[in-house]
Amino acid sequence: MKKKTMAVIGLILLFLLFSGGDDGATYDVSRDEWTSMIANGYDDDKAASMSVYESLAFQGIDDANVQVTPERVFVKYDQPPVKSDSDALLAWFYIMGVAAGEAPGTDEIIIQMYAQNNPLFEVSVPTGDVLDFLESRITLDEFRTKVDVKAIM
Repeated sequence: MKKKTMAVIGLILLFLLFSGGDDGATYDVSRDEWTSMIANGYDDDKAASMSVYESLAFQGIDDANVQVTPERVFVKYDQPPVKSDSDALLAWFYIMGVAAGEAPGTDEIIIQMYAQNNPLFEVSVPTGDVLDFLESRITLDEFRTKVDVKAIM
């Protein structure tokens, strides 16, 4: 009896699975409706913001606030414990590289570094200069002149 019941249920499920088909409805979904994930009124590109955030989190900067707009990439983060000053510099270079790679059409990258929620530094650099450095069109010394570092304590 159980075998017959299971067989009937199986046949009904197979029938339902394959009985779908063209219902005659037409769907006109335009690509224009999916112009990135910019739709919240603030011009934030959520996909690029999430991509930058994920890259930072993968490297241990998991509490970053990332906002990508058509004009800039803004990253605010709490610096993880460092062993030397060069660790913070390497973090800045990494953030600049990720931000420029994910949002190459922006004008500027702004990084605000905090330590235990206390503001420390703000770093700003034109996105084009980061791309030029990454593609070896300018030297490290030339790139360093393009980076503006300010204390925000």
